[in-house]
Amino acid sequence: MNYNNDYQMLLKCENNIRYYQQMIATNNDPCQRIMYENMLNKEKNRYYQIYNQLKNNMSSIEENGIYKSDIKQFTIEELSQYDGSNGKPAYVAVNGIVYDVSIEATWGGGTHFSMYAGQDLSAQFNGCHGGRIEILRNLPRVGFLISR
Repeated sequence: MNYNNDYQMLLKCENNIRYYQQMIATNNDPCQRIMYENMLNKEKNRYYQIYNQLKNNMSSIEENGIYKSDIKQFTIEELSQYDGSNGKPAYVAVNGIVYDVSIEATWGGGTHFSMYAGQDLSAQFNGCHGGRIEILRNLPRVGFLISR
């Protein structure tokens, strides 16, 4: 199982999604807009299929308490250590991917609009931003959130 390949496929899907969204926003031809909307929906479905497959595969390969992967994996307990306090980096999980928000000015001190780093903020992000993951495109991805 090649996790880097799956992860690269996720990144490619994100790039395609951004491209299709840009084409929809800038195209005046209604037929072409419909075509790009269809392509966007297919790419979003592909993204979630790859993401779910990767997430399921990663959680099913535990052997003697050690996960075999070259991608950093965080439990919710491990993630909570990255809260941005005392000079520590600030990490948040959104839809299973852990992002470093330390460089983001709006996350100064590990807080952002009454939310705190070191947590899974998927519900809050999706509720506020409608699941538009392109908002996170400039943040470093540092790993995946897993459950034990």
